[in-house]
Amino acid sequence: MIQRAGIVSRAGAFAVDAVILALSVRATVWILDHAARGLRRFAPPVDLGALVITIGPLLAAIYLVAFWSVLGQTPGKMLIGVKIVARGGAPIGVLRALVRLVGYVVSALPCYLGFLWILGPQRRGWHDRLADTEVVYVASRRRAVDQSRSRPRLAAPSLRERPAGDVS
Repeated sequence: MIQRAGIVSRAGAFAVDAVILALSVRATVWILDHAARGLRRFAPPVDLGALVITIGPLLAAIYLVAFWSVLGQTPGKMLIGVKIVARGGAPIGVLRALVRLVGYVVSALPCYLGFLWILGPQRRGWHDRLADTEVVYVASRRRAVDQSRSRPRLAAPSLRERPAGDVS
């Protein structure tokens, strides 16, 4: 049975992706600023770092749509062990990824209320409903978690269980 991911797993994946995006944009701005300082004597000053920050939302959209449509997972979702699929388990493709991205905006507009629907029994936010997607646990990750829970735990030997000649 496929189990849908809850809000904690999804929030963790979102946090990882936010850090990746923030560090990528910051590193790019830093590189461009240093390159601009070196090139000032050859060309008029251009603030390329400001341009990167300005198009940051577009870069985030490209990041999300590309990973969702190609792999069904962003790096954050890979780390947490969840995947976006169309209802029924099929890959989502580019069009559904774009609809899901628009759904993110719709979910966020009314004080992020669209994301709170993930707390419901279906665990689907407005963006999931709009794009007809669901976020599920990856089978291999789920199986590993289930196996680790079913393993018997070994207790440390007590003093009485040691051989009679063992004094240590």
